[in-house]
Amino acid sequence: METKNDIPEQFAGKKLDCFDIVEFSDTLEAANFYTFAKSRLLDINNWHEVANTPSASFCLVNSRNQKLNRAVQVKDYVRIDIPGPGLPSSNGYDWVCVESIKEEETEISRRTILTLRPCPDPTNENPDTAHFFKNLATSTLVVEKKLSHVSAHYAGRNEIVNTQNTKFTDNLRNFLVGLGAKFGASFPQWKALTAGIIKTSNAEK
Repeated sequence: METKNDIPEQFAGKKLDCFDIVEFSDTLEAANFYTFAKSRLLDINNWHEVANTPSASFCLVNSRNQKLNRAVQVKDYVRIDIPGPGLPSSNGYDWVCVESIKEEETEISRRTILTLRPCPDPTNENPDTAHFFKNLATSTLVVEKKLSHVSAHYAGRNEIVNTQNTKFTDNLRNFLVGLGAKFGASFPQWKALTAGIIKTSNAEK
């Protein structure tokens, strides 16, 4: 499923993949469900409901930290409240920006690819990356319909703990949170999200 155009290349640090798939009786049913799964992917404010597990909460905002009640767009920001200690310099939040949203279609497949990247807190002038990973890291989610199945794939790439911020307290917190992620603490969250995106029960197909 991974191609050069879908997911950033892995060349440093850790990588993480989660994958879920559901099979339908025919291509029309799969196509209808793909549209629903795609809407779940692009509704970032509702990811915690989709994952249906105690985990990080995600809020889609603009550069002034105003909540955006719509589907995600390129250059939006996502404010993340993760379990555990928050980032001191950004009021306890981690931040990512929406780097790209791609849609591809062939005769037998359709896919939507969303890529997020750690970034500075847009609400202040601090240029440090407001995330426990360096901004080399990316988080990519792919929803794909191919023939009669629909799949969801999370791909974390180049995950290097961010301990180069100006404030020591930021670096200490990032080290602790990043260490947990390195040893698999983030896997259940992303696995729950990919499973939730293609969960067929209660889907308005």
